[in-house]
Amino acid sequence: MPAIKPKILDTVYRNNGEEIGKVGGIILNSTNMEKEELVEKLIFGIEKINEDSIDTLIIEELSLLSKEDIQLIQKRTKLKVLDGKKVLIFFLPIVLNRIYKGLKEDLKDKEVLILGDEEETIKEVIEALHKEVRFVTLVGANKDSIESISKYILEKTGLSLFTSKNIDKILANYSIIINLKDNNYIDINRVKKEALVFDLSIGKILYKTIKNKRRPIVIEEFIFKIDMETRWIESLVYSHVYEYFCEFNSKDLKGLIVNGNINNIEDFIDYGIRNKGRL
Repeated sequence: MPAIKPKILDTVYRNNGEEIGKVGGIILNSTNMEKEELVEKLIFGIEKINEDSIDTLIIEELSLLSKEDIQLIQKRTKLKVLDGKKVLIFFLPIVLNRIYKGLKEDLKDKEVLILGDEEETIKEVIEALHKEVRFVTLVGANKDSIESISKYILEKTGLSLFTSKNIDKILANYSIIINLKDNNYIDINRVKKEALVFDLSIGKILYKTIKNKRRPIVIEEFIFKIDMETRWIESLVYSHVYEYFCEFNSKDLKGLIVNGNINNIEDFIDYGIRNKGRL
């Protein structure tokens, strides 16, 4: 364990001089260790450099972890780990509107499939989208959760949800697939090639499954610009970093991570969708 040499590297300040937090360094060679060992060493390192004034944790390589890993880290360290979900949900309708406006297509005509099992997260996603879409199908939650979600959404928004027990039979129907699950394996060959897949899971399981195929397109992250004068934080950041430092503003949205690469939305529409090129 001591070989990872955890230490505080620096203190980060806002442009007005206000202290934001500490930068911690924990050396982990993730390619040479099992997941359980990686998580244990990460927790060991965090505990060594943790301070009483710290209550929130931003992990740089978040996609190496799963939802269960994050829950364990939070339980053991007593720190809240930011996962960017609130940011992704808030900006999801903005991204969809910009894409389909650029394509000159009506977003309301598109059918949306949501794969998820966390009731509150599913509710938040549907509430964010209900004014933009008319057809939403939910798969993955248990029967009681689906009934609870459907009742809540109908009362709150007036939107009726569709559900299905056999996902393979319906995959080809959807233009937009939103994945919220870390352990979700679907038959990619059944997804229509022009579909947009948003992998909002922690471990990016669908992206890892699809990444060697040309289609469908997988959007795994949103990229934001922030105004910070520090060598530790670049001007373009992932959603879980943006979540801590900024108020949510549509002007901050600068691009998408598509098939592992950063693309602005206009280029994504032109080369990723219209011309069906490899991004």
